[in-house]
Amino acid sequence: MLNTTAASPRTDGVVPEHQRRVDEIQAQVRDEEGCARASAFPPKPPRPDCSTDALDHRIAEEIESIRVDLDLLGGTLVCDPALLERHAKELQSIDRIHQLLGHLARIIAAEQKDLAVDQVTLTDLRARLQRRRPCTPA
Repeated sequence: MLNTTAASPRTDGVVPEHQRRVDEIQAQVRDEEGCARASAFPPKPPRPDCSTDALDHRIAEEIESIRVDLDLLGGTLVCDPALLERHAKELQSIDRIHQLLGHLARIIAAEQKDLAVDQVTLTDLRARLQRRRPCTPA
């Protein structure tokens, strides 16, 4: 049987010393909450400005439209358990293509494309986009 007497609150109004110490520590923490603390996370990098070229935005919008269609297709296909079981790896590639297109749309829509490329989270795509252009004969 569970003994609840140790956990029951005191009725004489006296706060035990260990509880008083915990209350003091919590009060100190609450007082410090207004103080600026160093974040455990690095600051977000600055976002690139939007491109001033209207064609860039139209291309980015078309890519986003393709992403929506791809997302709908993937959602429909994964609802079929037999298809999902047989083609799980291939269906996962739809998600990867979805991510790639999202990064490319953001790069195209950015004025500072190099800054947008730096913010690509897919490392293999970022590496391909940052590789040096081979020398071409003139």
